[in-house]
Amino acid sequence: MAEPLRIHIDPRALTVTDFDQLLMSKYDMFYRRIVEYVLKDIEEGSKDEIMAILVDEDGVEYDMSLPREGYLKSLGKATEYFRMIEEYETCGLIKDMIKQIEK
Repeated sequence: MAEPLRIHIDPRALTVTDFDQLLMSKYDMFYRRIVEYVLKDIEEGSKDEIMAILVDEDGVEYDMSLPREGYLKSLGKATEYFRMIEEYETCGLIKDMIKQIEK
């Protein structure tokens, strides 16, 4: 499993809208990390504690996790992204992952 994704932020200027824009600028890495994170849980029955690490301008790190209850919603958003960039193999993988989760 890869190291958690590191996203650099400025918390003094960060609002919910800013955070969404920050993630949009790093969509590809972020959505690939979601798929990798959930896939590990499905295949191995375990998950990493940390999905991503937010790092502020002072170097302070904030751990970001994804609870199992959020898998379906997160994978749905990831599917939208991978459809948009026409990466249909990844969409197929996510579809299979969703089926496994819904069992």
